[in-house]
Amino acid sequence: PPDGVEGDFVAIAAGVVHSLALRRDGSVACRGLNDHGQAPPDGVEGDFVAIAAGVVHSLALRRDGSVACRGLNDHGQAPPDGVEG
Repeated sequence: PPDGVEGDFVAIAAGVVHSLALRRDGSVACRGLNDHGQAPPDGVEGDFVAIAAGVVHSLALRRDGSVACRGLNDHGQAPPDGVEG
């Protein structure tokens, strides 16, 4: 991982201008452009089990089956309140 990004990573995802890495502890590290909130520089804490990156949005599946969404939502691809599982 880049300098300053710590973690025991188990999965990665890449969008057009941002990248995500899922840590074994369920948190997500984010790198790259964050102009729509798709890649918060401090990452995202949570109990995530899978991640996906779109053009300018990111999705993370929680252990309970719900989905956290971040980034551009101009076509409903990343509802700010997420999706219940």
